[in-house]
Amino acid sequence: NRMNQAALKIRITHGNSIAMGPGKADLLEAIDRLGSISSAARQMQMSYKRAWDLVDTINKSFTQPLVTSSPG
Repeated sequence: NRMNQAALKIRITHGNSIAMGPGKADLLEAIDRLGSISSAARQMQMSYKRAWDLVDTINKSFTQPLVTSSPG
């Protein structure tokens, strides 16, 4: 019964931005599994621009980037 299930959602903020939350964690997992931002965006049915904007927010929120990109 879904009514009896508890859910915990954690968000990490950095200034006025959400540095990490469930959606961004899902995106990072998809990037790791599929090997590219564009493939992860397609699989998650979001635009490449939206995925890149989320990755940019994540990278700017931590001391070192969590996602590095290379052409090709």
